[in-house]
Amino acid sequence: MIREYNTPPPQGVASHRLIQITDPHIGSRPDYQLLGLDTGHSLNEVLSAVMATQPRAEALVVTGDVSANGSEASYCRFLQKIRALPIPWYWLPGNHDAGARMKRLAPNRSTEQIALGNWRLLFLDTSVEGQICGGLSEAQLERLQFLLWKSRAYPVMIMMHHQPVPVGSNWIDGHMLREGCEQLLLMVEGAAQVKALVWGHVHQQFDGSLGPIGLHATPSTSVQFTPGSGPFAVDDQMPGYRWFELRDDGTYTTGVERVAISKYFVDLASSGY
Repeated sequence: MIREYNTPPPQGVASHRLIQITDPHIGSRPDYQLLGLDTGHSLNEVLSAVMATQPRAEALVVTGDVSANGSEASYCRFLQKIRALPIPWYWLPGNHDAGARMKRLAPNRSTEQIALGNWRLLFLDTSVEGQICGGLSEAQLERLQFLLWKSRAYPVMIMMHHQPVPVGSNWIDGHMLREGCEQLLLMVEGAAQVKALVWGHVHQQFDGSLGPIGLHATPSTSVQFTPGSGPFAVDDQMPGYRWFELRDDGTYTTGVERVAISKYFVDLASSGY
């Protein structure tokens, strides 16, 4: 697996540009703020940066916490913004979302898998009603096992909201994927076609590995959390997004781009939200 940033694909190997954004936390009203930040404004600027700097992008995936409160009005605001993109986009729910409402409002954007060149992207719903931490039921794990079997001839990326491994920030690692996490990791370690696990939730960049499998978390389009923090801590880094260059030979490169948001203010002294 190749993980160098900005490495061009080998001659003759096709590649496909994928964009990930995560945790917009869009509110019901235009004046909604999260810890002092206008999350609608920051999302607008991140999407504008994607359109301006990623002309080769073929798809965009939003890995959860689309809404601040799961309200229909917040999803309608998000849809008004995301529909300006000239590429296909997809979303999956996080712990702040209402998954059934998302499927009703945009059924073609809530799916369990898509193809991008030779790659198969599998989407997991790790949200658990009434909980911050994530989980996967036995039925979900059985379905994933079937999808992995179907995609055994293709390179696979699995995308979800909650982190399946600790990222090194104690407070957010207390809200990671719990039920089904061990089974998920054993499953993917036994599936040679799985090349990467990708998530949101942690509002920070993380890059690691599980054997040959890449592990990646992505900054939020809204508020950032401080990497390596013990208690809750807000970071002063800018919002951002992640790009993947998926090569048809099963290798990939990835990187994070930060976006300088105009009128950016976050309450760095906050002790929670």
